[in-house]
Amino acid sequence: MAQVAVDPNEDTEFHDALRARGIIPERAPSREPSPELPTEEEVRDAARKRATVEDLDEELEDADEDEERILLQLRAQRMKELSAMHTQARFGRVYPISRPDYTREVTEASKEPLPGAADAAAGTGVVCFLYKTGLDTCQLLAGYLDTLAAKHPATKFVSIVGDQCIPNYPDHNLPTLLIYRAGELRRQIVGLRPEIGLDGMNTKLGDIELLLTATGAIDAPKPGTESKRDQAEADENEHKSIRNSARTQEEEDDDLDWD
Repeated sequence: MAQVAVDPNEDTEFHDALRARGIIPERAPSREPSPELPTEEEVRDAARKRATVEDLDEELEDADEDEERILLQLRAQRMKELSAMHTQARFGRVYPISRPDYTREVTEASKEPLPGAADAAAGTGVVCFLYKTGLDTCQLLAGYLDTLAAKHPATKFVSIVGDQCIPNYPDHNLPTLLIYRAGELRRQIVGLRPEIGLDGMNTKLGDIELLLTATGAIDAPKPGTESKRDQAEADENEHKSIRNSARTQEEEDDDLDWD
């Protein structure tokens, strides 16, 4: 008796029964349609959302009347955002403190809302740098923090000798960064360890900036408010990732003896 040819690609109850019994193979999954490429208008709109005032000024030179109106609106929005950033720029350097100043300059300071901020409850980012003079890693981080304090003047940076802040605080935990926001200790960064994406004396400025952004100490700039140089640095740092620490937050909290 001749066998009846069965098309394995047909889709009927009979064919489903044959597939269930392994007589014919499963149907190949249907291919998803290729995503449509963005239109020229979508590409342009996306670029304008990231455009700086400099970019918009360049585009205005060749814009027609309709485009000029749109670009001027975007430029006014950018200028408003930049003005708000300058209003929030209250600090700009690393402030040395002593232990009696700690509550006022760190905990209470982190509760103060940023001027013009949409969410007053978010408070101010405060970075407290615990160090010891003569330690190479402390000297390296101190230089980076000077740079970041100037670049992110809405965040308060303070410094204090480690065992003056916490009596008997071990040198092997230095440098340490204590991150405060809205009156709370959000995170402590103990040493320049690879578990948190740092690399000892090979740690780069961008590594520290990325880590402070991830922990909420500094706010990521809004699109279009960075200079072209800052954008280039951000693009470079975007390819880096921060690995989760092998130690839990509770374990790191145990290192800090506040008594």
